[in-house]
Amino acid sequence: MGTARTAEERRKALEGLARRRGVAVEFTSATGERRRASDETLAAVLRALGEPLARPGDAVALAAERRAERRRARRAGTPTLPTVLVAWEGRLPPLDLLGAARRGDATNKTGDEPPLVLLAEGADEPMTLSARPDGAGRAVVERVLPYGVHQLVAGEAAPPLWVVSAPERPEGSGAPREARGWGVFAAAYSLRDGRRGPAGDLGALRSLGEAVAPLGASVVATLPLLAELATADGAAPGQQPYAPVSRMWWNEAYLDLDRLPELAPEDRGWRSTAPDARHADLAGAASAARPALARAARRLLAGDSERRRAFQAFRAARPDVGSYARFRAAIERAGADVASWPATWRSGTIGPDEVAAEAVLRHAYAQFATDAQLGEDARALARSGCGLLLDLPIGCRPGGYDPWAFPAAFAAGASVGAPPDGFFPSGQDWGFPPPQPDGDRATGYGLMRQVLAHSLKHAAVLRVDHVLGWSRLWWVPAGMSPSEGAYVRYPLEELLAVACLEAWRHGAHLLGEDLGTVERGLRPRLARHGVDRMRVAIYDLSERPRRALAPPAGTVAYVDTHDSAPFAGFLDGSEVTLREQLGLLSAGAARRERAARERLATALVERLERAGRLAPEEHKDVLAVLAAVLEELGESPADLVVVPVEDLLEERDPHNVPGTTSEHANFSRRLARTLEECTAEVRVREALGRLDAARRRAGGPARVGRAT
Repeated sequence: MGTARTAEERRKALEGLARRRGVAVEFTSATGERRRASDETLAAVLRALGEPLARPGDAVALAAERRAERRRARRAGTPTLPTVLVAWEGRLPPLDLLGAARRGDATNKTGDEPPLVLLAEGADEPMTLSARPDGAGRAVVERVLPYGVHQLVAGEAAPPLWVVSAPERPEGSGAPREARGWGVFAAAYSLRDGRRGPAGDLGALRSLGEAVAPLGASVVATLPLLAELATADGAAPGQQPYAPVSRMWWNEAYLDLDRLPELAPEDRGWRSTAPDARHADLAGAASAARPALARAARRLLAGDSERRRAFQAFRAARPDVGSYARFRAAIERAGADVASWPATWRSGTIGPDEVAAEAVLRHAYAQFATDAQLGEDARALARSGCGLLLDLPIGCRPGGYDPWAFPAAFAAGASVGAPPDGFFPSGQDWGFPPPQPDGDRATGYGLMRQVLAHSLKHAAVLRVDHVLGWSRLWWVPAGMSPSEGAYVRYPLEELLAVACLEAWRHGAHLLGEDLGTVERGLRPRLARHGVDRMRVAIYDLSERPRRALAPPAGTVAYVDTHDSAPFAGFLDGSEVTLREQLGLLSAGAARRERAARERLATALVERLERAGRLAPEEHKDVLAVLAAVLEELGESPADLVVVPVEDLLEERDPHNVPGTTSEHANFSRRLARTLEECTAEVRVREALGRLDAARRRAGGPARVGRAT
């Protein structure tokens, strides 16, 4: 009896602590079952959140201590203001400035309340705010605040709190965005052009935009262009775009070195004279470019030029580039395993004389040059009405720059993943450290604002990968399996406010990748704040091949994604064979799935023929079927329709096969044909022409590229 009571008390204490820290004690699985997190899981996740729990049994005493702290706060009449307040459209919510013990009969006079002083972002002088009581013991501020992240001081004894004043929607008008545009997607590394090199670069990405903009394209979408390691740093060939070194800095491997004014023609011997390889090697490209970048940086500083002044302005605007450059130089000296670095380095202090000065300069210059080149390309495409759709991962690699530079913003002792589902019955562990829910809040979301501003600076549309993580993330405690994790809640309203503010500042739109297990109510919240959701045609077709594709307004419709099969591989079932060869499907399961795919393809082409979009003789013509699907998507209310270039080329090898590492060459596959060959292909242009015409019938054309 005593043991049972002890276990019951421990569980009750653990659940109480977990709920107060936003840890879900149970969740609904992908199959609809309710599952409870174990005592060990709850204790481990709470420990990663900073709670002093050596073992589950410590929860009883800790819970009692937390209750005593709350009682003392109530007796002292401590105000219940949160760390962060959201002021949508600049309007503060009613504030409890007096606390429960001093609230009395809810008839406070304004004079009893402490003064409100706003330290507005960018303002020279503090601003005193007047407030009136609302009859419930709260203060109502009627003044509309300017947009920004401000600090609010409520009395001398209270600590300042942060106020995020933001538009309800990035557009700032509160009205839905009406757009009927279309675009193409290509991983930058996959692009080939007339130049020979180890991987596609920004020059190739710009060329793609310049080729499709005259055809009516609104966007060119790509995978993350963020910082990664070079082979010289110990990285393997290829890349991990969704686990970058940092979400605040660019991957210099994408620099178009031919366009660097600091490089003379004889300095550009980095290009291979051999035919392009089948797979891109960005890590190798970054290593090979280092000597050229070092020469370019030295040459830039050797004289006085407008370009040098631009470099100096960049360093002044982004003073943290020195910290990042030293971090990368430290990797070159001591390796990428940050845990093996000297203690002072691990704590965030790397002296300028402790790493090679040339490496520091090279990395700072590389960031300047990449940012300048990407900005130049974005402006050039915007002039033709075409914008960049950039991609923002939900996290970064363990031992990356962001956790090193902002340790309080990340949790130690856990990683991010996903619970078990039909595709991954054991769950997933993505390996990167989870954001600490309260860590970045204490700085007014200083890290998140930098992360968003970095990509939004050049993006017409920013796709936020796994936007579900703004509401909750699956934490996998260190040493446990992914199935033993738990969901941790995040302050969705605050994160949305920061995102809307930064998107409004940069004149960009937001797209949330909302695929997977989505909790109820999240999508309406995102839609309310102008964050478009994703629809993927091949997923919709898998469920209802006989129903016309009709993604609604407020969505961006992709034909497929980097984590799925290309359209041709989906249609003919060859991706099923690939998964079987990789050991992801048994022979029996593969046979059943191929048979199902044949039935799906038959139903699809018959439906398209009945709709007058496909001729009988075109049933086996993959590009003709794709063009019909694009026309159907184009006539929908979707804000944007995005088609991957590889689908237009009828390629079948996916960019990434989830669940594999070395078994498949992920995130490195290059296009079989050059951009020149692709854009000159008559049937490709006809397919895009059908899409453009359909978009116009649906209310377009729409342009999302920013005006210059």
